Amino acid sequence: LGINAAGVDVTTLNVLTGAIGLGLGFGLQAIASNFVSGFVLLMDKSIKPGDVISFTGHTGTSTENFGWVQELRGRYVVVRDRDGVETLVPNQNLITNSVINWSYSDQRVRIRLPVMVSYDDDPEIALKLLFEAVQHHPRILREPPPVTRLMGFEDYGMRLEVRFWIADPMNGVNNVRSDVNRAIWRIFRDHGVKIPVAQRELRMMQPAVARSITRGQVSAPQDIERDEMAD
Repeated sequence: LGINAAGVDVTTLNVLTGAIGLGLGFGLQAIASNFVSGFVLLMDKSIKPGDVISFTGHTGTSTENFGWVQELRGRYVVVRDRDGVETLVPNQNLITNSVINWSYSDQRVRIRLPVMVSYDDDPEIALKLLFEAVQHHPRILREPPPVTRLMGFEDYGMRLEVRFWIADPMNGVNNVRSDVNRAIWRIFRDHGVKIPVAQRELRMMQPAVARSITRGQVSAPQDIERDEMAD
């Protein structure tokens, strides 16, 4: 009665109050979901500080969605990427989306490196050189041992692949790739094995052929010769 006496429309007030309550409800729902998800992560220990994870989205300035778990908080997880940027990832994202935990039960990770060699080279020699290139890296495991494979034949060379395991992906993966690629380049250079480069062949058409194609007609060879003689 007091509100009516003050000239306030009760219906409008009810609508406004309901809208505010609905908005608060949705906002609190997201917050509550993150807290519940954080509790689940703490209980099942699927993600813990020190783990190396990949997940949907991106971290900091990196688009590789790869990083190290620094902290588990009630509402979010702190993930540090290769650039040193710390990203606060909502717990709900890690519960509802697929997450790759590189160090969940076994920290070993297999790395594959493709390499192209020329058809002029012996693939057996190239495979042996690939194996030698990964033998002396301190982070590459001896068990399981590295393997080399001839994977296929491309337009401009043979596609080989070397596969090896490391036990400490938290110390970086791309730095090992870089070291091995440099070792492969050096050992190939020392033994004369060529890494081919894709080439394209361009053919210049005669003017008569170009005019025929422009008109939607392809003349027979003898017709082209007659056209050129007439010109």
